[in-house]
Amino acid sequence: MARVLIGGPWTFSPQALNAETTLIKPVRYAAALAAVLVSACAPVAEPIIAPVPEGAAGATAPRPLVQPVQPPQEYTRAVQGNSRSANGAPGSRYWQQGVRYSIEASLEPETRQLTGKERIVYRNRSPNTLPYVVFNLYQNLFRTATGGLNLTRLTAGGQALTEYTEQATATVLAGGQAQPGYFVRGTLGRVYLPRPLAPGDSTVFEVEWNFRVPPNGAPRTAFEDALGGRVLAVAQWYPQIATYDDVQGFDITPYTGQGEFYLEYGDFDYTLTLPAGWLIGGTGTLQNPDQVLTPTVRQRLDQAMRTDSVVRVVTAAELGRGTVAGQNGRVTWRFSARNVRDVAFATSNRYLWDATRATIPAPTGGGTTQVAVHSLYRPGAPHWENSARYTDHAVEFWSRELVPYIYPQMTNTEGPVYGMEYPMVIFVGRPQTADELYEVSAHEVGHEWFPMMVGQDEAAFAFMDEGFNTFYERLAVADFVRPQDPWAQPRQPYLTIAGQRAEAPLMKSADQMTDFQMGVAAYYKPGLVMRALRATLGDETFDRAMRTYSNEWQLKHPYPWDFFNTVERVAGRDLDWFWYPWFYTTATNDLAIARVTPGTGSVSVTVRDVGQVPSPAFLVVTTSGGQRVRQTIPIESFLSPSTREVTVNVPITGTATRVDLDPEYLIPDVNRRNNAWTP
Repeated sequence: MARVLIGGPWTFSPQALNAETTLIKPVRYAAALAAVLVSACAPVAEPIIAPVPEGAAGATAPRPLVQPVQPPQEYTRAVQGNSRSANGAPGSRYWQQGVRYSIEASLEPETRQLTGKERIVYRNRSPNTLPYVVFNLYQNLFRTATGGLNLTRLTAGGQALTEYTEQATATVLAGGQAQPGYFVRGTLGRVYLPRPLAPGDSTVFEVEWNFRVPPNGAPRTAFEDALGGRVLAVAQWYPQIATYDDVQGFDITPYTGQGEFYLEYGDFDYTLTLPAGWLIGGTGTLQNPDQVLTPTVRQRLDQAMRTDSVVRVVTAAELGRGTVAGQNGRVTWRFSARNVRDVAFATSNRYLWDATRATIPAPTGGGTTQVAVHSLYRPGAPHWENSARYTDHAVEFWSRELVPYIYPQMTNTEGPVYGMEYPMVIFVGRPQTADELYEVSAHEVGHEWFPMMVGQDEAAFAFMDEGFNTFYERLAVADFVRPQDPWAQPRQPYLTIAGQRAEAPLMKSADQMTDFQMGVAAYYKPGLVMRALRATLGDETFDRAMRTYSNEWQLKHPYPWDFFNTVERVAGRDLDWFWYPWFYTTATNDLAIARVTPGTGSVSVTVRDVGQVPSPAFLVVTTSGGQRVRQTIPIESFLSPSTREVTVNVPITGTATRVDLDPEYLIPDVNRRNNAWTP
């Protein structure tokens, strides 16, 4: 059986990256993650914050976690400078850098060698003069297995730059004078410019490099030989300028494999040269289909955009023959993508190709528009003949539930990476059940909204990416798969470690979490917390807040406090009582039915707040006549520092036979044993 690593560790060796190691993201794969969580949490640790004691003293216990959220100074300065606003919207002086990439690369599938060159036009839209820029060199994570990324040429502003010596690097890092040149430390490079880049000015970088695609087991990008053919899922594959924003300046977070990415939006034109017969699914729109694809394939792609049925574009009888013969047996694909934060691709000469279209609300409002949907997979991949339909549903569902998808196409590719997202293309593995294939596909498609369309810092605030996505993924699963309880999957792992010392707060950086902490704090718990927020605000207000946030921060870089403030603005209420305990601590919610007193025409119910995170109380009284009467105790009833018990009279007809507290599990209550009463 393959060894499953969820998240890390990320110190690789050739021995660690072998056929016996399968690496997956800690996403919604409940069986694998739950096993890790259970083993990691036995024996159960002590709660960080003890529950409120019983008795008179407990009835008026203080609420230390009902306190204001205090953003960091860097964020406060951005608000004061009007690049952000106190109400959560981008400020009147909001800015972000401009970048345009032109990339030419060739890939030798047999040796896995990728050789590339790029031209980057970088415009400084900030109010600050930049003496240097930072590059992400992600492939250096795999140095022990592949040798990492080899820079062979780098110029800035037309001047060739050389790599610093160790002594020169040490001098610069110690505050010494920097000369034009660059140095590399792990997955980061710092490039000192021939002249500082003034506000409003731009410069051009030219870079040449090469590397080998890492073997199966590497996170997010790898090659795999299976099902009679090779797939190369290629990501983090070009030197990329790091994000420079109004809050933290340059993002200098090294890539460790645990956290994901924080990227600038830009425009990309890129070409990929491969042997004839190798199909590519990637970011962007293919610009030269007549120079790449056979007439039959092009005709079928046109047909797919005119029907809601799935069209078999390249069939099993046509494997390896979907492209033209090319020149000297090689074909160059030209892709273009606008307003994206990254580009990635998957390729194989054993890919089948299915296509259809998704019909979504027009992003500009009024009417509908069509999005091309593609699915590339090898024969024998279980249930993948349905993947185009799964992808189609996910694109349409998210577009209806949140805001419309803004890109022209969506491609789902099968291969060695169990689940990973990039603009317009996702990598998905081979789950053994059809339902799981839908879940993984829907989750990765959902990332087109967070973080592809709303570009937060995933490494620092993973919940804004994975947690938001988990929430909407469960709604999509409920709509398509219709399981008995779609929320059972995230609930079980969270409850395994809720309030224990093993748990991590949602605001903790991904790189500072262990594997199972990451699974809960980035994915499961924030998904549940978002559901609790929706239950608290009501569906209409919550949906309006999320759409406002997604529209205002589309193609921009929000921080958590932008999200918090936007929701409060739309809801028209202060929510610090919600944000602080749920996001900054590992405190838990535990409401209990303390007393039930039946009466004539009503029943008196006392709800006691035993936990440290307050919430509304959703009561359901069942009567002898089968009636189910609902009543909500609003959150305001529980927010007084001296209030731990609230009593309400619920009007009923007949006799109360049962009282349930939150029977739909809308709030992640850690103790359900005190949530029901029977006479």
